[in-house]
Amino acid sequence: MAYKPVSIAKGAGSPGAPTAKDPNIIAIRTRDILSMPARSGVKITENITLKPGAQAIGIYLTPSTISRNDNSEGDPDKEGWIQNVAGAHPGDSIEINEFEQANIGEDFVLITRECSETASVKVHGSLCAPMKLVVEGQDNNEGVAHTLTWKSALRTSEKSAFYTSTIPALAPIAGDGSSDDGL
Repeated sequence: MAYKPVSIAKGAGSPGAPTAKDPNIIAIRTRDILSMPARSGVKITENITLKPGAQAIGIYLTPSTISRNDNSEGDPDKEGWIQNVAGAHPGDSIEINEFEQANIGEDFVLITRECSETASVKVHGSLCAPMKLVVEGQDNNEGVAHTLTWKSALRTSEKSAFYTSTIPALAPIAGDGSSDDGL
């Protein structure tokens, strides 16, 4: 879709105020995607379809730590976008450690959501320009957490997309990570 120039006014109220994020982001390994819909500018209006038996992974992140942004970069005539999603998962459960161990080096497409009356849902990454996971652990006198950061592996011509279709099926929620004897 070709861009048609329009003037851009200030939105109603305080459009720059922070918007609470849904604490459950959705991570989809690109190898689990059967088909990724085409974009129309910065919008995706059709379903992301997973392969038979594949499921997306829901991951809780502390809401106040969630950040999603697109940054432009590059030399003149080579400008593009780097997409970023980050947030902290509290604690040090076996499940989060297993997720990290199994998915380091994996290619991802992420879905993030806002919690508001005008909530937007965004898709970050694509099959050709996936998001890569970087993990930073914390276990000290200030807290225990795993900061998960997904960043575009490549600079591309596309920003994160607004997604108006169905969220793929999610894997079941894991247990609390403790053994039968509470250890």
